[in-house]
Order: sequence, then structure tokens, then C-alpha cells
Amino acid sequence: MKLHRSPPPPSPRHDDDLGRLLRLAQEGLYWQGDVEDLLVAIRDDGDLGELARAGGPIISRFEAMRVELRALGDPQLRGYVAALDEVFANHAMLLHCALDLLAVSWRSERLQEEQSRLGGCGRQGERLARLTREIKELAGSRVAG
Repeated sequence: MKLHRSPPPPSPRHDDDLGRLLRLAQEGLYWQGDVEDLLVAIRDDGDLGELARAGGPIISRFEAMRVELRALGDPQLRGYVAALDEVFANHAMLLHCALDLLAVSWRSERLQEEQSRLGGCGRQGERLARLTREIKELAGSRVAG
């Protein structure tokens, strides 16, 4: 008597889901570099209009990538989908809030102090790099297997 069945082989659609997931993770990693550059420029009190014009489309793209993630249906990828959704939401909110901070930091020393602490994407940035590596390895093993 067999109590546990092996998972069914992935359907072609689910293989496509893995490829799309990998592309989204890699794109997120690409945009993360721009987010970090913008955070440094915001920290250094760059021009709000210029930085908002540069940051707005990146924020929108991270939100669009979250929508694209939700269309992936492979149940084996749910953990990765949820994790990437969290990271993409974090990056969009981080950049949005940093731009808001730049707009008002002149009002108080405390806000200026917070602005001076901006820089990279922190643990969520490291998490995105790790997730991208893991998804790439998973895609490679499915191709090889």
C-alpha cells in the first residue's frame, strides 16, 4: 500500500510558469540596482522632480510585476511567488516613502536624520538575490531532469 503519491510531473504550462517566475525575479534584481541608486541620490538631497520622474516608473513596474506574479498557477511555486510579491511590494514602498521623505525632510532635523540613513535595499535586497539564485537552480534542475 502506497500512502504518498509522487507529485505529478509539471505540465508544460507550469514549466512556462517557472520560466516566467525566473524572468520576473531577474527583472526585479535588475531594477533593484536602480532603486539603490535612487535611494543614495535621495539620501544626498537630490532634485525631487528629477528623482520622482526616475522613480515613478520603477515603482509602477514593481507593482505590475506583483500582478504578473499572481497569474502564475503552479502550486509548487507558491512559496516563491509569495516571497517575490513581498520583496517587490517592499521595494516599491521603500522608494515611494523615500521620495515622500525627500519632499518633507526640510521641515525638521529628525526627518533629515532619517533621510541620511537611506542607502541600499537591506535584507529584502539580499533576499531577492537569494530567491533569484534558488529559482535559477530550480529551473536548471527541471531542464536537466
